[in-house]
Amino acid sequence: MFIDINKIGVKGLWLQDSVCLDEGQLIEEDSCFLDDLEYTVHFSREDEKIKAKGRIKTTLALRCVYCLENFEMKVDSKFDIILFPISKLDTAHNSAVSAEEMEYIFFDGEEIDLERILLEQVNLFLPFNPTCSSSCKGICPNCGINLNKNKCQCENSSKELSIVLDKIKR
Repeated sequence: MFIDINKIGVKGLWLQDSVCLDEGQLIEEDSCFLDDLEYTVHFSREDEKIKAKGRIKTTLALRCVYCLENFEMKVDSKFDIILFPISKLDTAHNSAVSAEEMEYIFFDGEEIDLERILLEQVNLFLPFNPTCSSSCKGICPNCGINLNKNKCQCENSSKELSIVLDKIKR
């Protein structure tokens, strides 16, 4: 879904819709969209820069890194980004990108890929290590049972787990 930058007038351009995005683009392995992504975005011009301010909402299915069970996570996030035409980037004198330019998202030509921006915002919202809850007990390192659902029958499971955790702390 591409936005023609020439349609961004003096008052800007408001977009509000829902879209079904490709879950293969999500950075978290085994994650998927459970709902369409709802978005509201306002594009405005400031010289050659284009500001995009918006909000995204959806529900994702993620896999907990501790217990390996799937869980739902609601996404409700606001964003405020600056887009800059790559053709205006001054690389003739210096191949390094300035500190100000590092804050930009670049676009090529007369169109902005809105779907790419929305996917990027979802991926930025995802936690580094998704967990189903802050109190998740994980799985037994011996038998693999989900400790949130059942008590482990292994004799030395807690002892072995403390040894492993002690080694990690060192």
